[in-house]
Amino acid sequence: MPRLLLYTLLLSLCLARPVFAATADDQLGFADRLFSEEDYYRAVTEYKRFLYHFPDHPEAPGALLRMARAYLAGERFEEADRTLEQLAASFPDSPEAVRGALLYAEAAFRRHDYLRARQRYRQAARTYPRLRQQADYRIAWCLIEEEKYADARQLLAPLPGTQATALAAGIDRLQSLPLKSPATAGVLSALLPGAGQVYTGRYRDGAIALALNAAFIFAAVEAFDNDSPVLGGILTFIELGWYGGNIYNAVNNAHKGNRRRLEEERTSLRRRYGLDLEAGPNLGMIRLRWRF
Repeated sequence: MPRLLLYTLLLSLCLARPVFAATADDQLGFADRLFSEEDYYRAVTEYKRFLYHFPDHPEAPGALLRMARAYLAGERFEEADRTLEQLAASFPDSPEAVRGALLYAEAAFRRHDYLRARQRYRQAARTYPRLRQQADYRIAWCLIEEEKYADARQLLAPLPGTQATALAAGIDRLQSLPLKSPATAGVLSALLPGAGQVYTGRYRDGAIALALNAAFIFAAVEAFDNDSPVLGGILTFIELGWYGGNIYNAVNNAHKGNRRRLEEERTSLRRRYGLDLEAGPNLGMIRLRWRF
């Protein structure tokens, strides 16, 4: 009788193993499905549940990486950082840790903390030397976003491949854009109200500035000619405000136009050679089209 009970117990354990494996697969599959449906918060909960029940499962590093991606998709950056730090500490030799090292930097890039992103890319390259070229390319993009074009150009120069060369050429175009001088715009509007606006391509603003300033100057002169110094003083005071505003507007238009042109060119570079941080199911790795 005891032997029969022992056989029954052994048989039960053998049958239980496939159920245990299926449960792990089901748990992780459900989390992945929630992520694919962009239900990021519930996906995080299910990844945590999987890791709690199966901490030594072969898919544990992948679950941590995907959980970090879900946090990023939900813009919970601090939690994403902590998850990636846990991945690096618990599974440093896993392929997921290598990808996580880049994702750790990309999390900073995505929230526009380019200085920290550069530091993390350098750390990733030191920890995993095979990431050096990818890290340098991404650091160059951080420098571009910081408008440190010369530094980005210098970093790209030794990198192989057509993409790095094309991006370097794009930086050259960016630096050679025909921008408007804010100082010139201000001087022109000081000499002739509206001229600075015309210089920056804002013809309607220029016409309005000229008309308003001319009208108030004419009205002030008429008031003084008609022995109305009080009215003339009031109109002159108002005109000085319009005149100063006309100069400020011209300078501001030059700055805004320059920023717009630079951003348009940077957007073009991002689209052709850049980094695509997605907010959907494929979030997590900068999609780098690295061509040799």
